[in-house]
Amino acid sequence: MVVPKRIMSILLLSIFMLQGCSKVTWANYDRVEMGMIKSDVEMILGKPDQCEAVIGTHSCIWGEQDGKFIKVSFIADRAAVITHGGLK
Repeated sequence: MVVPKRIMSILLLSIFMLQGCSKVTWANYDRVEMGMIKSDVEMILGKPDQCEAVIGTHSCIWGEQDGKFIKVSFIADRAAVITHGGLK
């Protein structure tokens, strides 16, 4: 099956646009609440870019800590500290 060039171009453009859509936004930061479980946070922000466990806490970062990011620290699987950087 041969796909016409116009349809192929539209499909490729759609894929690139979706990849560029970051969920690290001020609006999504506002949706994350204290006490949320990790799976609920992931429903809003997607899979985290990085996670680490330190002495009873589990912290995850969405985005780049040097740029635009949302960081959530979980205690007993519940969001306890929610911070951000670079959001406008």
